[in-house]
Amino acid sequence: MSDLRMELPSIVRRIAKGFNRLIVTVFGKPKVVIMSLEELESLEETLDILSEPGALEEIRAASREARQGKGVRLEDLKL
Repeated sequence: MSDLRMELPSIVRRIAKGFNRLIVTVFGKPKVVIMSLEELESLEETLDILSEPGALEEIRAASREARQGKGVRLEDLKL
């Protein structure tokens, strides 16, 4: 913890720049994670999407179709 206190300003700057996480340990055991607000919001949005019934199955089916070349290309859509 004392290392964390001394390095906190530089750790916050480094983590805020991208999708990085720091696991803080106490006596060698993981206790907390420090991550950027952007990453937290991204994880929460993913959880929200995946909490919809059937969402994961739809995502997997769409991924299979895309690998098989099925579907409509973006440039072929008429908006």
